[in-house]
Amino acid sequence: MKKCICNYLSFVQTLFLFTCLLMACASCSHAQICGCTDPAASNYDPKANTNDGSCKYAPAKIRATEIGKLDTLVNGSSSLFYWNNGYWTYNDHNDGCLYIIDSTNASTLGTLCIKGIRNLDTEDIAQDEQYLYFGDVGNNGGHRKDLNILRISKKSLLGKVPKIDTIRFSYEDQTDFTASSRTTDFDCEAFIVTDDSIYLFTKQWTSLQTTVYSLPKTPGTHIAHRRETYDVKGLITGATYMPDYHLIALCGYDYDKDHILSSLHPFIVLLYDFQDGFFFSGNKRRLDFGSGVKAQIEGTATSNALDFYLTCEHFHATYMGFTYDSPAQLWRVDLRKYLMLYINGNGKDK
Repeated sequence: MKKCICNYLSFVQTLFLFTCLLMACASCSHAQICGCTDPAASNYDPKANTNDGSCKYAPAKIRATEIGKLDTLVNGSSSLFYWNNGYWTYNDHNDGCLYIIDSTNASTLGTLCIKGIRNLDTEDIAQDEQYLYFGDVGNNGGHRKDLNILRISKKSLLGKVPKIDTIRFSYEDQTDFTASSRTTDFDCEAFIVTDDSIYLFTKQWTSLQTTVYSLPKTPGTHIAHRRETYDVKGLITGATYMPDYHLIALCGYDYDKDHILSSLHPFIVLLYDFQDGFFFSGNKRRLDFGSGVKAQIEGTATSNALDFYLTCEHFHATYMGFTYDSPAQLWRVDLRKYLMLYINGNGKDK
């Protein structure tokens, strides 16, 4: 009897090992092949079925259509977002009103003012289905200890009785709060909101990189945790997020502290086909405006992931006796050439 039991166990073990071998072979036939999966890239690998973030792109120049000059009411336009069937902007200092802009001529169609709101240096506004998030996150001097994001219910805002909560935060790796203008890595003018988190994209004055920090999107006091860094070779000043397509558009401009008036060449960085919460894990494509274009680009938004609108803040500077003055403007950029294939083939509901 004992011998029979042993023989039976041996048979079961053999069967188990054989089954595992079959499963392994089946798994091998469906193995992941990592590589560049974007046909628009110069190193596209048609055999790859898993995007490893290695895609490379030829330099690209894009053209902006100037819709018009913005009203002087929004000379400090530092954010742009699409909400309630319109494009809205917000001044970065000492203003508590939202302004809706006509996307056909850049005129101001109306205002929506928020009583009692504090706006020290609000540089971007993001949103989810229920709330608008006002990011008082500007920190050019690197010394602020009162960084915060106001969460305002959309329903209450439209009802003109805004319900406002505050999300306070600090960066986990900032230890030096000595004020030093335009040298800090802890300035920020762009962020997005996902299902459960806020992601900040820093504006790093010296390295010209951007680092992503995450924090909960719930009211309270939080630590912003460092996640990843990307060398954008410029200053990031705005972001828009299209969750249906796993697509983010960052906007910004190049910067040379020793030749400021030779800077201000705007660009867009497209991030798409990434893993959730790791936005530099997928495709990263920079699109530069023509070399003769200069503007302090500050915000970007879209309603269809193809036509992108951008606002430029009024810029005035004098350097070595030369004065440069650029009005606040609204631009539109058609990115179908760069995104249509992805949007149609890979994006929605991926």
